Amino acid sequence: SIQVTAGCDFRQEFTLTNPDLTPKVITGATFKGALSKHAVSVNAIESTSTDPVYNIVPFTTSVVNGEGGVYSIGLTAAQTQVLEEGKYVYNVVLVDVNGYTTEVISGLVFVEKGFASLIT
Repeated sequence: SIQVTAGCDFRQEFTLTNPDLTPKVITGATFKGALSKHAVSVNAIESTSTDPVYNIVPFTTSVVNGEGGVYSIGLTAAQTQVLEEGKYVYNVVLVDVNGYTTEVISGLVFVEKGFASLIT
């Protein structure tokens, strides 16, 4: 699980490994990820039956060390400021150099209101 403090910047690094535990080379790959209150959080006001609009908060992602398999996800203080305290879900997918997508991690995010959210 991930811990996020509302009103603060958030950044976390992850390392992908092969089955033999050597780093997975991710040079040239990109990542996409987001968090939401529920796995399929639909915005009821903006959605239509043929065009659903999802309530997600997208992560900023980057490859930190392509040869070492390290990537990061992040949120700005402005993004975390609007999150209500509680439990969320998140998902991150890798898009390889050939355009194939693979889920690399998913889980829970716990958002807490910290002292920083009171002074910003």
